[in-house]
Parts: sequence; C-alpha cells; structure tokens
Amino acid sequence: MNDRDRPTAADDPRQRLVVAAIEQIEQHGIGQATVRKIAAAAGVNIAAVNYYFRSKEALLAAALEGSIRHMLEDGEELLARMPGDPMDALSGLLDYYLEGCLRYPNLSRAHLNDAFHGDDYSGPFPVLFAPVIERLRGLVQAAVPGLDQRAAAHRVVAALSAVFFPAFFAGLFQGLGALGSPADRLAYVRELARQTLAPPPSPPLATATATAPAPPADITPSPAPRGRRPKRG
Repeated sequence: MNDRDRPTAADDPRQRLVVAAIEQIEQHGIGQATVRKIAAAAGVNIAAVNYYFRSKEALLAAALEGSIRHMLEDGEELLARMPGDPMDALSGLLDYYLEGCLRYPNLSRAHLNDAFHGDDYSGPFPVLFAPVIERLRGLVQAAVPGLDQRAAAHRVVAALSAVFFPAFFAGLFQGLGALGSPADRLAYVRELARQTLAPPPSPPLATATATAPAPPADITPSPAPRGRRPKRG
C-alpha cells in the first residue's frame, strides 16, 4: 500500500469521501473510523455518506477496494517484467509489498481485518489477491528450469510469508535491527528473491550396494567334507 494506493480526490464528493475514509483508516484504524470524522475530513455533511454509500460499512468497503485496486495496478507492472528480468522484478515486487505495509500499517491490517478476527477470507483483499499469488507461482516456475508447480508454490508461500509477517508484526523483530533502514530491507527482499529463483537441488546420486553373487540355479553346492574316523586299536 503506497502513495498510489490512495485514489486522487477530485471535485466529486463521493471520491472525496473515499479518500477521506482511507486517511481515517490509516490514522485511527478501521475500528475508529467514524462517519463524523470521515465526513469532516472530506468537507461534506454526514448526510452525504448515506446519500452516496447508504452506510458506513459500504463506504469503508469502497475505500479498501479502491486502495487494493491501485496496489494491484502497481504490482501488475512488476509482474509483467518477470519474464524478462525475474530477479529485479521479483525483488521490486517484494520490496513494494514490504515498504507499503510498513508505511501504512493500519490500512494494511484493515485489508485483512476479517481474516485476523473472524477467519473470513471472503473480503476484497483475499479475493482480489488470490489470482496474483497463482500468477506469481506460474512466473516463478517459468523462471526456474526444472522447478515443478508444487515446488514453485512452496517458494511463493515462503517469500510472501517472509514479507508480510515482519511487516504486520514489525515489533517482534525490532530488537534485531535487521529491517531498520531501506537499505536493510532492500538487501532482505533481494535475498528472498534469490532464494525463490534459485535452481532446484539436484537429486541425490544412487549408491550401489555390494552384494555377493548368487550361485547359478542349476548347481547344487557340494556338502562339506566330513572328518576321518579314528582307527580302532
């Protein structure tokens, strides 16, 4: 979620309400974004919310979906570069997700609010982002010769998890200082991209087991010689 994720406010009161809702979500969190605050930030009266959206919930949904679509447009530019320069494009995509989530933490969490609190993945972000994940799996598989679909899926899960987890829970890793600067974060996402695009490991060489040859089937082993009996005196 970067600056482009915020729709441009024009003279249209409806659009101003959407932009104001996004700003209020980021400043106060989705649970504290009230109709009064949104209307005041948009420079309209409270009745305008009902006129254009019928409810606060519909306004918040429109605001979140608008920011998601801008995020997807930016991500599409990077995904389109994957076939030509996989390393640079994937690094840029992971960096975009990480920086956006860190810059706009409340807006980013709002996109997954229902997933966090109700295990509900039917909202706009999970639904609209699912095709991106599937497409990224195909691009990774195409970029790494010999990588099958399942292995490509594992790598995409690992890379996205390694971006979103420290973005949503940055305080857990604050003591390490590993992602404290843009340079640190860029080095981090480039390492993730390198791991994601690394050649698959070679299969282990088969080891030959030495076994004694079996006797031919048509030969019966000779009986062991018996000891000579002692002569009687």
